[in-house]
Amino acid sequence: MTHGSALFTRGQTQTIATCTLGGLEATQKIDTLDGQNKKRFYLQYNFPPSCVGETGRTGAPGRREVGHGMLAEKALRPAMPGGADGWDYVVRLESLVTESHGSSSMASVCGGSLALMD
Repeated sequence: MTHGSALFTRGQTQTIATCTLGGLEATQKIDTLDGQNKKRFYLQYNFPPSCVGETGRTGAPGRREVGHGMLAEKALRPAMPGGADGWDYVVRLESLVTESHGSSSMASVCGGSLALMD
């Protein structure tokens, strides 16, 4: 269930951001060398080849998606109550870049902020 959404456009860069709330069972689990970490707020960044007029495979996220997603998530984390770990919900933001001719990660931050306010 979507709880907020936004279409952000600046110049020729456009992103669609959607925000969903979930219970603690929706926590993102990350396996590390030190065990398992859990995140209650995470941003999923999608940059399909079609957003730059190319064709190509889509599937598991590549380094670009992971890096830009972490950058945008780091920028949005201060806007979350208690740093996103101080309340009983999980927030998942998804940013789908539909057109890119500029900073798509910054467009994800702007679209994510608008989706959180919706």
